[in-house]
Amino acid sequence: IEAGQEMFALGISNLIGSVFSCYPVTGSFSRSAVNNSTGGLSQLAGIVTATVMFATLMFLTPLFYYLPKFVLAAIVLNSVIPLVAIGEAKNLWRVKRHDFLLWVVAFLGTLFLGVLMGIVVAVSLSLVIVIYESVRPQLTILWRIPGTTIYRNVKQESSGAFVPNIFICRIGSSLYFANASFVKDMLLTYVTDLEEVNPTEYLVLEMTPVITMDSTACHVIHDIVHDFRSRGIEVAFAMAGNRVDKTMRKAGLKQFIGEKWFFATVNDAVHYCLRHQHAKKRGKSTIFMEDGEPNSQDLGLEIAAIDVGFCDEVGFSNDLHSE
Repeated sequence: IEAGQEMFALGISNLIGSVFSCYPVTGSFSRSAVNNSTGGLSQLAGIVTATVMFATLMFLTPLFYYLPKFVLAAIVLNSVIPLVAIGEAKNLWRVKRHDFLLWVVAFLGTLFLGVLMGIVVAVSLSLVIVIYESVRPQLTILWRIPGTTIYRNVKQESSGAFVPNIFICRIGSSLYFANASFVKDMLLTYVTDLEEVNPTEYLVLEMTPVITMDSTACHVIHDIVHDFRSRGIEVAFAMAGNRVDKTMRKAGLKQFIGEKWFFATVNDAVHYCLRHQHAKKRGKSTIFMEDGEPNSQDLGLEIAAIDVGFCDEVGFSNDLHSE
């Protein structure tokens, strides 16, 4: 039995019946439960049920006259119990608690409020959970696996190394008006927290999970770059998708930030930051704004000619803190 086909048949039946003032056509949950428990697999079971019900109403009614109603209720309950997927509920509790909560709310809402209101409550709660998770995207701190050009999550890779003075972070979802400010606040918090361990001079944002950006997010990115530059911290962007790149270009962000601060990989961004850092230390450029504050415009900076490699790194191992 195809559920979609059954719903389509019910819809057509109600549409045609509404023209002739007929009773609404629907499927009885109790009869469906009894049909399922007896092993019905096709529409033929419905025909047999209708025949038996007709014969009962016409010829067997006196035999059921003195039968208590709770006996009939017991038959229905015994048939409904197998439809309650307790095993699925246990699996949801083990996999993700939010899904288990939705399961319980949908079950209780349907049981006490009716099918329609139960579904409305469950869908509303699921929307609240989706919005809550989207406004608090995951920001992942990345470090380099020693001896490679691979950058992994510090929580997933037990041993790694921070590149001195470079903070690498992955933004975990698309940016829009509801979560952009949260991302900005978290980046400022991370940079402040790492000040004693690895003072930040360069911030590399890995943009792979960022699929889209709205106008509010563009303004926040502008504020992030401006704020960090006022602190003497340059911001680089790595692995930005085509749609995000177009949005940032239309918003004037690529012109404001500078094309040279956008890279195909995190490793390219890190190498450029290291070359930029060496160039500043060797005094190969003068970086000033009109008001005398630091700026990212590298006038005549010979960065491409500088060769850098990884030597001194701030290394840690999570295994030291696990029991």
